[in-house]
Amino acid sequence: MSSPGRLRPCENPGCRLFLIDHSKPNRARWCSMAVCGNRMKARRHYQRTRQGGAD
Repeated sequence: MSSPGRLRPCENPGCRLFLIDHSKPNRARWCSMAVCGNRMKARRHYQRTRQGGAD
């Protein structure tokens, strides 16, 4: 049962975990949506709102 590309590191730079992508399009990004996914989305949202308010 070989699934190339299914095992990859989490996209959170501060995380050292890996994920096994079980999604149909093979596009999972984080080891845990509850932890890393939430942190990365919150960080991106904060950066967008800070950039918009500085203009």
